Amino acid sequence: MSNYSQKFLEERRNDLKGRKVAILNQLKSFADPDPRQASNFNADFPKYGDDEDENAAEVAAFEGNLFLEETLETSLEMVEKAINKIANNTYGLCEKCGSYISEERLIAMPTATRCTNTNCKKNR
Repeated sequence: MSNYSQKFLEERRNDLKGRKVAILNQLKSFADPDPRQASNFNADFPKYGDDEDENAAEVAAFEGNLFLEETLETSLEMVEKAINKIANNTYGLCEKCGSYISEERLIAMPTATRCTNTNCKKNR
């Protein structure tokens, strides 16, 4: 049984679903979904032209897209994990000590997996 009200959990679920849509939209703006893995994307290689400076710009943009893709995929995984935890009644439990994470922390960071107790903060 959760320590949080149904209203609080529903608000977090809606927030997380909104974040998921935003992350997916951002990913789709520069990457294609990987048909072999549901939550993975493949950054598109930009095509600016055939000149040497354009080729360098393409490589630089692609490297930036790869980094952004990885960051967004990690965020997407965290959001999906939090949504699943709400469904499994394990949302808000600290993965280190098992205490409930404060509502304030979950409002600020709905994907939080650790509380702010001194022992949990020390060994991150």
